[in-house]
Amino acid sequence: MRRWVAPAVAVLLASAPVVASPAAASTAAASTAVQAGAPDPARAVKRQLRDERGVRISETSRFFFGEKSTVSGSGTRISGYLQLSPSGPVAAKFTWWSLSRPKGEGLPSGKSDPYRVVRVGKKVYDSRNTYPGPVPEGKEWIRFPNDHRGAAARDMAQDASLQPIDVYDQATMKAVLKCSTSTRVSGGYLYRGTISYRELSKVSKGAFVSWTSGRPVTAEGKGKVSWRLWTDRGGLPTRLVTTDTAGTGKDPLVKRSDTRYTRWGFRLVVTAPPADEVIGEAELREYTREQNEPIPEDSGNT
Repeated sequence: MRRWVAPAVAVLLASAPVVASPAAASTAAASTAVQAGAPDPARAVKRQLRDERGVRISETSRFFFGEKSTVSGSGTRISGYLQLSPSGPVAAKFTWWSLSRPKGEGLPSGKSDPYRVVRVGKKVYDSRNTYPGPVPEGKEWIRFPNDHRGAAARDMAQDASLQPIDVYDQATMKAVLKCSTSTRVSGGYLYRGTISYRELSKVSKGAFVSWTSGRPVTAEGKGKVSWRLWTDRGGLPTRLVTTDTAGTGKDPLVKRSDTRYTRWGFRLVVTAPPADEVIGEAELREYTREQNEPIPEDSGNT
């Protein structure tokens, strides 16, 4: 399935469902007996997949060189709401921004302006400040065809998240839980596990896309996702922390995402922005061309 990030981050993309990894098989078996009476998070989420119901999302993603690195080069913050349905997320309304870079490295340290996004079905609207060029007065939203928005923006708009694990997909959740170890903790349960990109691609709804290359992972794809999933006593996810490691070697690229889920099941209907505040990509492109005319004549120095 999906996943991505933001401009300040050089790369991103990813999203994915999950299955079982050979390394986790033995520990998963051990935990099954311990948590035989624990609620099923996959079923708990499925019960929330109803029309006009929602969940609140708060997420931070950071990018690193090397699995043991504690110095982040960039990051992205997401905060908003996701509208659900029996088939999964159908709409989203959220704000995202780039997080500060480390200080003392000769890089900008201030976070970016916040960018708003609204998705209703297959139509996605970005706030005007995401566009670097001129935008007509009164147009607050830009509607881009999804294939022109960039992988990070496309992925983020699907479920207001950059997580590689799709908690709303039953096949993914069942696969993750199958190869997880579980522990009873205060307020609920904690599930841990690791799975390869190749296994994730087998259970993904669509193509499992690498967040570093923007391309579907093949049978030769190298990478893995480790997770910690907290649930309440009823099995509903409250927090998901993943370490998404692309490739192998001494210093692979790593994306660490920390997502909080609150207000499961509250009534929510996300609507598109007012039509008179929206401009489409083709119209915006024509407006930009007009703003740049007339083009000066060649003075003979080119």
